[in-house]
Parts: sequence; C-alpha cells; structure tokens
Amino acid sequence: MNYKDVIRRKLISLSNYVKQLLPITEYTYEEYVSNYFIYYTGERLIQLIIETCMDINSLIIEYEGLKPPKSYYESFIILGDKKILPDKVARQLASFTGMRNRIVHQYEDVNHKIIFDNYKNLIELVNEYIEVVTEFMEGIDE
Repeated sequence: MNYKDVIRRKLISLSNYVKQLLPITEYTYEEYVSNYFIYYTGERLIQLIIETCMDINSLIIEYEGLKPPKSYYESFIILGDKKILPDKVARQLASFTGMRNRIVHQYEDVNHKIIFDNYKNLIELVNEYIEVVTEFMEGIDE
C-alpha cells in the first residue's frame, strides 16, 4: 500500500470538510438551532472530519507497526503517546469521538449548544492535525 498517497488524499478531503464547516461558525446560536439544514450539515461534517482523522490514524498506526487501537478514541491517544501528534491535539480530538458517536448512533438527544460551542475549537484542532500529519508524511517512503 502506498501510505503517502492514501493519507494525502484523506488530508485533502479533511481540509475540504473543514472549509465547508467554517461558514457554520458565522451563524449565531439562535440562527443555527432554528435551521435544521444548518445543524444537520454541521453534525454531518463533524462525523466526516472525525472519521477521516480516524482513518488517517489507522494508516499511520499500521505504517508504524504499532498495536492496533481498541477504539477510535484510542487511535488518537496512541499517536499522542508516540509523539506523532502533540498530546493536547491528540487528547482533545479523541474527545470528539464521543460527540461523533452520539451524533451517528443517537445515543441520547444531541445537545446542539455543546456542538455549536465546539465548532471553532474543532476547526483549530483539525488544522493543527493536518499540519502535523503533513510534516509526518515527509518521512514516509513512497
């Protein structure tokens, strides 16, 4: 498998998802919560962003020959522990796997306020994630 090409394609998708999420941060909470097209779009983009990060994590873990994670959450923690991701980024993005699970599996009513309040933080974290993974890729043989 050409890890570099696969990760590069996923990073392009990830970057596009972040760009698509950015306009949602322009809305007030009242505008956001009163328009289901907006909040469902935001929720779907969170799902796509976190799932793409998890895919990238799995590829890096496999490439590095690390023990496979037992959970999506753990995939971020492993990369943080191995100093592939900054610990802060790894731990904060790991926490978004719980939000993704609540959105996807509808474990409970989704708290739109919590999701809305976390969009900007997610965007910042994912932009840093993209930067770090791009640097990591420079060391991957094609």
